[in-house]
Amino acid sequence: MKIIEIRPCKRFRNHWSAVEAPGVEPSYPELEHAISYATSRFGGGFGEIHVYDDAGENVVAKIPIDGGIQYGQVPQ
Repeated sequence: MKIIEIRPCKRFRNHWSAVEAPGVEPSYPELEHAISYATSRFGGGFGEIHVYDDAGENVVAKIPIDGGIQYGQVPQ
């Protein structure tokens, strides 16, 4: 199962990184943009997005991606 982690960016203050693989960590100024990028990377596959807190230590949300739905639903 593919997992993409959304963590606070270490390189740019107040940005979020979508950590897909080593060296593949695009940075976004808004958390929603990072989640949108991550959901689009699944392309109809299965997986999960883990969103971490502001300190980058604890998972605050897990967003499952269903293979039948190209873009996952972000829980409210």
